[in-house]
Amino acid sequence: MKRIGLLLLLLAFILSLSPGFAQSGNAIVRFGDLHGEVNVRPNDEDDDAYIFAELKTPLKHNDRIRTLPRSGAILSFSDMSTFVMKEDTTIVLDIANERQSKIGLVAGNVWVNLKKMVADGSMEVEMSQAVAGIKGTNITCSSNSSEDRVQVLRGMASVLIKESRETVEVNEGEELVIKKGGKSEKVKIDIKAVEKVWEKEISKLGESIELNEVPDILKGILDSSSAEFGKINEVFTKLIAMEKVEAAEASSLKKDAERFVGVLLEDALILASIRRKIEAAMVTPDLTAADKVRLSGLMKNVADISAKEQQFLAEINKIMRYQFKLSALSEEFQAELEVLRTELAQSTSEIDSIRAVLSANPAGQSQEWFVEAAQVCSQALTDLAELSQRVANILAEDPTNVEAQAVLKSIASQQAAIATMLKSLTVVEVDASTITEMQQIDDVLSDQLVALQTEISSYNSISDSLSAGASRASINAGEQRLIASVKIMSSFARVRRLYVNAQRLYDSTMRASAGSAYRTSEQEDMESMWMNVSDRFQQLGVVAEELQSNIQDLENQLNELIDGR
Repeated sequence: MKRIGLLLLLLAFILSLSPGFAQSGNAIVRFGDLHGEVNVRPNDEDDDAYIFAELKTPLKHNDRIRTLPRSGAILSFSDMSTFVMKEDTTIVLDIANERQSKIGLVAGNVWVNLKKMVADGSMEVEMSQAVAGIKGTNITCSSNSSEDRVQVLRGMASVLIKESRETVEVNEGEELVIKKGGKSEKVKIDIKAVEKVWEKEISKLGESIELNEVPDILKGILDSSSAEFGKINEVFTKLIAMEKVEAAEASSLKKDAERFVGVLLEDALILASIRRKIEAAMVTPDLTAADKVRLSGLMKNVADISAKEQQFLAEINKIMRYQFKLSALSEEFQAELEVLRTELAQSTSEIDSIRAVLSANPAGQSQEWFVEAAQVCSQALTDLAELSQRVANILAEDPTNVEAQAVLKSIASQQAAIATMLKSLTVVEVDASTITEMQQIDDVLSDQLVALQTEISSYNSISDSLSAGASRASINAGEQRLIASVKIMSSFARVRRLYVNAQRLYDSTMRASAGSAYRTSEQEDMESMWMNVSDRFQQLGVVAEELQSNIQDLENQLNELIDGR
């Protein structure tokens, strides 16, 4: 009996010293990395209960975790899944049931990469407007006071919109934006660009691993990867031996393979961090021979596991590229799917020509071209909606038809792109009467400029040698010069009214078109005519200002001549 008691005490002592989850007192989740200031408190207490988090801070069900500015955290789950928090992020742990974990995203941005949990359990990220059920490997979620966003980098996610109770499937390379009131929009994303945004946080994977933890971590990585690859390869071997394969089985295998690729990529980051830690330790001053041998052994283990994982990756890529012979049920729809592909190409053929014009800068196209292009886009959206329904009918009979899913994805992608294009094609039309009126003002000003130039030449030809005691002829010449200047000012006043009218027309037209993505040839004509009107008026304005300043002098000189006479 005493012996059993001693063994139990020894076992408890060993467990207390073992790394990882045993240290945190939690078999589900612990901190994998911290930087900056990260706080933890029970969710049902107020902010005064927050404590400063450290790597060994235990995490429990209903804990609230927040990262402050220039801070971040990585949570490691018992199945080696990873949850990364950016700065200014707050989450709540719902981990009462390990197989049904849920993270409440109160605010901020998180990155999630799942491993075994996809097959053996579930994880959800609950936000203010939606709940993301993760079916794939790698997603990001963000939430603020006005909207939630779910991006799928690998695999897929099933998003429940709380307001409408609608469930939306989000595939790899897509983002679902959910606004207040339940309105949602699905858009395409650049996966590489998203990964770049998270590069700094993801690069910290494995940095907090201590050297004494490395052997267990390496063993866990190798055992987990080998087991996962073994399962996938076993299914693949079974399927390639079959004469016909159900589309559902082929699709399921591909999704598992995609998920495993994400696992391998994350493992590579962890192994890289471990390698750097060992390299740093090996250059420590006064390193003993025994420690050097131990570290060299660890380095060799890292290299061996990295090579093994590269081998897994190569084999998985082959599996993902393999084309199975699908069952008769799938073949039944091959002809119809081929017709749908052809009709899809026809429906978007004119769209491609519009897209080409827009990408090459459509400035100078008539407003009629924009109207016709918008009509083509609207018709294409109508056609695509009908095609989408026909594909949906196929999927209703054969829900796992991979080719039908691909066609539906292509249709949805085209619909999103065309809808965006249609918005950009909205331009403000310039009435023909407005262009005519502006042209008339331009023509009148051109004529007025010629007339004024003639009047100015006449004005300049009149003698300006008016002096005291001059002859009656000189006085008459001065009077004539004064009359000519007043005539020019009167003509300028008429021109000014025309200019004000032109400015009103131009401002109202261009103000209305300020929000348009493109300018029509009619708008460019208005711009060109306005520039002509403006330039000519400026020329006349200079002359008018000179005459205005000279009129008073002329009047004074005439008065002196008349008085002196």
